[in-house]
Amino acid sequence: MVHELCLDLLADLEDIAAGRKENESWEGNAWAAELSAGGVDLQNLWRDVLKAHYPLPEARRVVAQYWRLLAEDPDRTRAVIEWERENGRQHPFQGL
Repeated sequence: MVHELCLDLLADLEDIAAGRKENESWEGNAWAAELSAGGVDLQNLWRDVLKAHYPLPEARRVVAQYWRLLAEDPDRTRAVIEWERENGRQHPFQGL
């Protein structure tokens, strides 16, 4: 599951950086994220004072580093193939 989520996030960040998508929203158990060309805004869903902003290039760099940490996992290749099949396109991140 972690591979799929990372691939989805990488695709959103790449699509936004390339202008193919204007924005995207993500929400988890405790955090919400708004992705746009202006960057990534994080907001804790339980405490308004917990929030952060990261420029888009920095967010892309950090998520790409995380993807590289998964490099030794054999499920990584399967996840890419499955993502591309389900989305009907080649994944936009060049570091796969």
